[in-house]
Amino acid sequence: MDTLIQFGRGPLFRFAVVVALLGLARYVVLSAWGLRRARQRAGDKRLDFGAVASRTFTVLNPFRYLAGNRAFYTALSVLFHFGVILVPIFFAGHIRLWRRGIGLGWPALPASLSDWLTLLSIATGVLLLIARAWYPASRGMSRPQDWLLPPLIVLAFLSGYLVAHPGSNPFSLNLVTLVHVGVCDLLLILTPFTKIAHCVMLPYSQYVNEMCWRLVPGAGQEVLKTLGKEGQPV
Repeated sequence: MDTLIQFGRGPLFRFAVVVALLGLARYVVLSAWGLRRARQRAGDKRLDFGAVASRTFTVLNPFRYLAGNRAFYTALSVLFHFGVILVPIFFAGHIRLWRRGIGLGWPALPASLSDWLTLLSIATGVLLLIARAWYPASRGMSRPQDWLLPPLIVLAFLSGYLVAHPGSNPFSLNLVTLVHVGVCDLLLILTPFTKIAHCVMLPYSQYVNEMCWRLVPGAGQEVLKTLGKEGQPV
């Protein structure tokens, strides 16, 4: 089992990082190319980057989600994402692994904050699954990955917490470590192929919205003609 753990922390981890980075880089390049074409076709090519950046940070504001008929669900999602993004990158034990695997390191979160974020991710991940099953609209739009990814992420966080707190671990430490390493490597590999990638694509979202609604000259009247409202002001 020790051999499998070292394999997961070494060669498999490096392979997973390469797959994740190359896959995300492909997303970025394809998105940049698509945005370039959208800008070329836009009737009005002027763009207020300050406004785009402002709207991007507005999307990240968790308090804006505390209204509406799905406030509970969206608030859970925001809290869940905090832990999912921060703990894998800034947990001290992970940084040691990053440094050993790829030779890079950075400042870590305080241990107590990492613990709270981990527990928060576990709790909100479970509640999100329950909420997804509860709300008919969410249930109807859910794809297989929407049901499979949250349990995998919760398992990664739960096993990681037990590894970091052996006194609270009722199972074999080696077994829990193997589960944690294996699930985390799997999530890294899945990152470019699942909704996890949207964390990287967020900066593009407001730019896409801004450019895609800038119609070419005359397109407004064509839209009205299609809608049977020709001659009305655009």
